[in-house]
Amino acid sequence: MHFQKTILPLAIVSTLLISCSQPCPPAPEHFQHAVFSIPAETDANIAVVEVYLNALVAGDAAAIRAATGPGFYANNTWLPADSMDVEGVVAKWAHTDSSDTDQKLKKTFAQGIQIAEGNHYPGQWVQYWGDYSATDKATGKPYIVKILVDAQVKDGKLVKTYAHYDRLSVYQQLGIAPPAAPEVKK
Repeated sequence: MHFQKTILPLAIVSTLLISCSQPCPPAPEHFQHAVFSIPAETDANIAVVEVYLNALVAGDAAAIRAATGPGFYANNTWLPADSMDVEGVVAKWAHTDSSDTDQKLKKTFAQGIQIAEGNHYPGQWVQYWGDYSATDKATGKPYIVKILVDAQVKDGKLVKTYAHYDRLSVYQQLGIAPPAAPEVKK
């Protein structure tokens, strides 16, 4: 009886380890669904997003522009006031570069999917999770914030990005009061 209690869990764990260590089959065989699938270009799309995000952190305007395609649109927190074209992104990150030092980006996870035509947001997308860290020049305090960037890639260029992060946590880490919420128009 002791043998069965020991060997069965060991066999299950061994099977899982072996299956998880094997390479995934090619994307077309890996996953297909009527709404979304994993495109063959996933690795290249993730690389485009990483080049763009690292260009933001480095303040490299030329690389930011080079990573984006015609009609690029960035929405930073789902607020229209935060939405901008590539020149707005370059200006925003030039300001960030002037107020922060020691900027770093650490990838936690990234994946690529393709949304089928006829659905909301069709095309190839990358979801990129990571940590952005920097030191605020005004306070001298370091901070770290988790980020999620949804980026649409078309022909090897970014055409849309949606960036999400917790602004309040940054203010709290810096020990400063956040700006007052805008008044709601009635």
